[in-house]
Amino acid sequence: MNSERHASGRRKMTFLFVVPTLFFAAFLLYFIIWNLYYSFLDYSILHAHNPPFVGFGTYSSVLGDPLFVTAFGRTMLWVVVCLAVTNALGILIASLIFFLENGKLKSVYNSLFLYPISISLAASAVIWTWLYNPQEGINSIFVALHLPTFSGLSSPSTSELSLIIVSIWIYSGLSAIFYYSSFQGVPSQVIESARADAAKAHTIVFKILLPEAKNAFIVATVTIFLFVLRMFSLPYVATGLDPFTITLAEQMFNYFTTEFFSKASVVSIIVVIIASAVIVPYALFGVKRWISGD
Repeated sequence: MNSERHASGRRKMTFLFVVPTLFFAAFLLYFIIWNLYYSFLDYSILHAHNPPFVGFGTYSSVLGDPLFVTAFGRTMLWVVVCLAVTNALGILIASLIFFLENGKLKSVYNSLFLYPISISLAASAVIWTWLYNPQEGINSIFVALHLPTFSGLSSPSTSELSLIIVSIWIYSGLSAIFYYSSFQGVPSQVIESARADAAKAHTIVFKILLPEAKNAFIVATVTIFLFVLRMFSLPYVATGLDPFTITLAEQMFNYFTTEFFSKASVVSIIVVIIASAVIVPYALFGVKRWISGD
C-alpha cells in the first residue's frame, strides 16, 4: 500500500515538473528555429524587403569577419581563464570558511563573498571603471606606496585582463558557495576521525572534501561558463564596443544595431550550439542521477 502511494506521489511530482519544463522548452525551441530560419537569409539594411535565401552564405560571411573571429577568440579566452581561476578560488574560499569554528563568522563570510554577484554587471562595470582610473582608485594606492601603476581599462594591452579580473571577483563567491555546500555534505565523523589522526587541513581538503565535491565542480563550471559565454553588460558599459574587449554577445548586438539581422542570427545560433555542448551533457547527467535516485 505504501509503495503504491509512493509511486503515485512520484508520478504526480514528475508531472508537475515535466509540464512547465515542456512548455518553456517549446517556447525556447520556437525562438531558436526562428533564429535559424533568418540565419539562412540575407536579411539586412541592404535587403530589408524580401531578403533572399543564401543558405550558409551568411555563416561564411560571419566566420570570415575579422571582428567576429576576434570576439570569438576573446570570449573563449575569457571563459577558460575565468573558469580556471574561479574554481581554484572557490575551493580555497570554501575551504577557509569550512574550517572556521565560529558559525556567525561563517555566515558573514558567505554573505561577503556572495555579495558581488548580487550587484548588476552594469553597476560592477561602473564601480571598477572608477577603481581602474589612472589618476584615482587603485592606482592612487600604488602611487602612495611607490609601486608601479596598472593601466587597467585605459590600455588595449590590459583592458581585457582588467575585465576578466572583474568577472573573477564577481563569480568566485558563487563558486565558493557551491563548493562549501558540497563540503557540508561530508559526515562530520569523517572529519573528526581525520583530525584525531592528526591530519592537516590541506590533507582533509584534498583527501576527503574535494573527492566529494564532483557535483559542485560540475555545477560551478557549467553555471559560470554560461554566464561568461553571454557576457555583455560588463564590457559594454566599461569600454563600449571596443575591439580589444569585444565579446560574442557584443558582436551579435553590433550586427543587430547596424541592421545586419541575419548575421546577428548566425552569432546567436553559434552561441546556442556552444551552450548546448555544455548544457545537454549536464542535463543528461542530472536526469541519470534523478532516475537512479543518487
